[in-house]
Amino acid sequence: MLAEQNNKRKHPRLVHRAKVLVIYSDEQSEQLQMNDFSQTGMFIGCAHEKLPALGDSFHVQSLEIDDAPVLRVSVTRLVPGQGFAVEFIDESAD
Repeated sequence: MLAEQNNKRKHPRLVHRAKVLVIYSDEQSEQLQMNDFSQTGMFIGCAHEKLPALGDSFHVQSLEIDDAPVLRVSVTRLVPGQGFAVEFIDESAD
C-alpha cells in the first residue's frame, strides 16, 4: 500500500510495519517500528521524548529477514511524539 505522498518526495513510500534494530553505537541499540519506507529512506516510529538530532548518523537492520543488511542512515526529519525519518547513506562511495 502506498502512503500519502508529500510533493517533495522523489520516490513513493510503501506502508510496511516491521521491527528494526536501530544501532546507535557498539554499546547502544534498540528495537523500534518502521512505519513506511521508500527507495531512499524510511520513517521509524518512536514515542520517546528524546529523539535523535537532525543529521545524526547510525545503522538500522530489519529484524524480519534473516541476515538482513545493516544500512547506514542519517536523520532528515523529526516528528515529536511519532518518530523520525532517515535517509539511506551509500557507503560504497566511501
